[in-house]
Amino acid sequence: MKTFNFLFLSLLIHCFFSSASFAGNAHKIRVLVEDSPITDFHISQRVNLHLMSSAELTKRLRSKMKSKSTQKRWRAYIQEARPTSKAQVVKLQKRFVKRLQNEARRGLASGLKKKVLEELINERLQISVAKRQNIIISDTVLNGQISRIALRNNKKDKPAVATKKFYATLAARGVGSSTFRERIRASLAWQQLVRRKFGRDVSFSDRDVEKKLGLNQEQLQNKKIQLRLVQIILAVASQKDQSQVVKQYVEADAIRKRFSGCSNMKSLVAPYKNATFVNLGRKTLDQLPSPINIILGDMKAGQITPPQPTSKGLEMYAVCERRSVAIDDSKRRKTLGEMRQKAFGLRAKRYMKDLRQDAHIEYRD
Repeated sequence: MKTFNFLFLSLLIHCFFSSASFAGNAHKIRVLVEDSPITDFHISQRVNLHLMSSAELTKRLRSKMKSKSTQKRWRAYIQEARPTSKAQVVKLQKRFVKRLQNEARRGLASGLKKKVLEELINERLQISVAKRQNIIISDTVLNGQISRIALRNNKKDKPAVATKKFYATLAARGVGSSTFRERIRASLAWQQLVRRKFGRDVSFSDRDVEKKLGLNQEQLQNKKIQLRLVQIILAVASQKDQSQVVKQYVEADAIRKRFSGCSNMKSLVAPYKNATFVNLGRKTLDQLPSPINIILGDMKAGQITPPQPTSKGLEMYAVCERRSVAIDDSKRRKTLGEMRQKAFGLRAKRYMKDLRQDAHIEYRD
């Protein structure tokens, strides 16, 4: 049955994704949105598109595959058929998988159809309102966007080749190229419309971004603290030997009193047999572990931290230099982009709700 488990799951997923669209009257109108029809064909195409990337689908398939009831059904099925060769077993698996695939489709269809229908209604409204605002997505812009999407899935090929392969993948999953193009066109038009309508409302100051990043007072001046550090280690042979531990604390205190700068580190630790030092170079506070980064945050150049017990022994950090450096602009830009995207998303959601309330949407049985 181990061979069955592997082969069966592969067949299950393959058959599910490569099957045809839902059956039905493809031209039957289900909804009219501002005189724009949504038919069974539109719904089935969009369902297939969702199934291509549905995490819920994979989850259900795996769950169904592993269930005891499915295993029990398979054993009863194969016992009744009494195959006499491996080829017959594979043929029976395909038939059985087809049954499970249809069951899985029926289980997903109701909820998924409702979801895609609402999605299609929104897109019809998005396109309609965008047109009234003279926002038209040209084929050139649309093709460029689809090409970028295709290249994300196939980075090795040239744009034209990647796009051709992408459309072929859609077709193999029962999705026409026009279905995907309509979805992307609506998305681009809606994005332009929302940004035009709410662009002035979605504005963030530098302080807003800094607050979001949780920066301290020094960083609020577009700076972050950078330290040049030397780590001093006093090794302790045994943490259980209290006399040795006390001795190392005494030596650590002596080193701290003699410390006058990082230029004399070698001579500073030379009198102490178990003392070593390591040049750590320049580090920002966020690159250092806690709690030492908190302690170093308040220290000035020419100071040395109190000894901290670690698995190595006692550790101290000498601050050779302290300076402020510019915060990574890419991080600032990324945070601002995320804030704007969230703000536009909230306004777009409210705007769509208003549009649906005012629109003529006719549902048909």
